[in-house]
Amino acid sequence: MPLAKTDTLNPIAGVIVPNAAQRRDCQDVIAMLDFADLGRGPMTLHQSGVARLDLQGITAAGVVNIQVQIGNASVAAALIAPTVLAITDPANQRGGARGAISVLNQSLDSGTIWQLTGTLP
Repeated sequence: MPLAKTDTLNPIAGVIVPNAAQRRDCQDVIAMLDFADLGRGPMTLHQSGVARLDLQGITAAGVVNIQVQIGNASVAAALIAPTVLAITDPANQRGGARGAISVLNQSLDSGTIWQLTGTLP
């Protein structure tokens, strides 16, 4: 089953719209995401300028909640399914990371929560 990127159409609670400089920081911090980051516990994963990439937590169902934040406000949010985290092939893990990066960028553009589901062999 291939990876699927879906807009949940649910707005990010308290979302802020970044200015041009903040948006560049957000895009830079999103690009720093690595597949191994998705399996970490709740923490700040990366920072760039005023933006930071936070893993908010993992639900009981194994869904990763990852967000880009400026201060205490979110500018992008994505939910990564446990099937994505189960990818074991290194080449496909890079594809999983690219999928997560893509949904975070889509969320940054839309102000809604995106999800990444499916898997790669």
